[in-house]
Amino acid sequence: MSRDDRNWGLQVEGRVRLGANVTVRRLRAGISRNELCARAAISPQRLGQIESGTRVATLDVWVRLAGTLGVSLDELLSGVRWVPVPPEEKPGEGAYLVKRKVA
Repeated sequence: MSRDDRNWGLQVEGRVRLGANVTVRRLRAGISRNELCARAAISPQRLGQIESGTRVATLDVWVRLAGTLGVSLDELLSGVRWVPVPPEEKPGEGAYLVKRKVA
């Protein structure tokens, strides 16, 4: 399994939220999918997977998307955050919290 095929423990709801963040920022910027792909150096298939929530992007892709869209990583990742479990309970464990509304 390649790193691009992993969802890093993020469930569908979180992936959909992140994809919606990208779509909203792309539409606000007035950029087509094809233009964003060309400018961010990602394939149209990959962008479709990210926007639909099928797959999670890797950090390098998030950085390219944010830079191309002229937004911060915080804006693209808004609504999804990691909350660690206290180490004494389960070291290295935690959960993603997802807000449903996209700003």
